[in-house]
Amino acid sequence: MRNDTKMAPRGRGRPRKFDEEAALRAALQRFRTLGYSNTSLDELAAATGVNRPSLYATFGDKKALYLAGLARTHAVVDSTFAALHAVHYPPEKMLKALFLGAIEGFLTGEYGPSGCIAVNTAAAEAVTDPDIRAALAAFVTLQDGWIERLMAQAGSADPRGDAQIASSVIHSLSTRARAGTPRADLIAIAKKATALLLAESNTLRDPASETK
Repeated sequence: MRNDTKMAPRGRGRPRKFDEEAALRAALQRFRTLGYSNTSLDELAAATGVNRPSLYATFGDKKALYLAGLARTHAVVDSTFAALHAVHYPPEKMLKALFLGAIEGFLTGEYGPSGCIAVNTAAAEAVTDPDIRAALAAFVTLQDGWIERLMAQAGSADPRGDAQIASSVIHSLSTRARAGTPRADLIAIAKKATALLLAESNTLRDPASETK
């Protein structure tokens, strides 16, 4: 575990100017690749192209930079769900878009498929760090809430329950992508999950079908 969590304090003189958003994106990707504990400040400086004093002056310590990366992910996911909700897809098309969009994102990364930064790195720190635990809980709440709205919009008979199942499938897809599961296999899992969710929803709409 890397212990160099404190960035060097800013020295005299004005810190070099840089694109803060680009630096945050680069830091987020390095955290996503290596995880929080295994990402050193030197690695963050190399990934962002920004020296440690300038990173410190802008973002604070390593944890503050990591939490800023999680907050950016939160915002991107929020806007992505909002866009999906705006198109009013029917159930099957909505689930396909939901799962496929997640898979394509999970298969990206600096050196290979890296999954979701929240699911695959924040979860590792959440037990011992209350700030990261709170950020992870907020991310899960955001995801569950949006998927529940999508399920309700698509006519689900149990939108909250279906949302929790869909979220759990997405989290599994993230871990499997990071473990090297081929894209075709991830898509097969998503198709199976879609079929099960649709079948359950139809059963709940028509309880008599259980006795047929």
